[in-house]
Amino acid sequence: MGKSKKIIGAVIVLFISLFILLTLLAASGFGIETKTAYTRDGIQYISKERVDENIRYEYAKPGDYREVQVPLNTIVVGASTIPEIYMPEEEKETEIVENSPPKSNQTASASSSENKYPYASLFIGLLVIGGLVFFVASVFSGRDRQ
Repeated sequence: MGKSKKIIGAVIVLFISLFILLTLLAASGFGIETKTAYTRDGIQYISKERVDENIRYEYAKPGDYREVQVPLNTIVVGASTIPEIYMPEEEKETEIVENSPPKSNQTASASSSENKYPYASLFIGLLVIGGLVFFVASVFSGRDRQ
């Protein structure tokens, strides 16, 4: 019986160490925060609003830019601010419609909570690992008392 307990203990320790390794690998992938940008050459990045402006004023064609994910510290050129006195009347009307508030606040609240807690997944993984270590330690300490 002593030999089978050692084998079971070794399997449990192996399983926990494998779980810890996989959790750390997964948590490191979630820790990298990115944002969406658009690029032609992979060096300079612009926002969706700027892409729309470039297409509207015929500086670019609809298929010129590709969507990429870049780190949060990457500089992304935003839309230009054109004074309203220089805009034609029909563009003023479309801008008012585009700037109206979204119909659903669910997407806005979800994206703001992601930005508010960037390391939440890492800490949840660490809590799970700590709980498993505590559980295994309590199981092994209970076997020694009996």
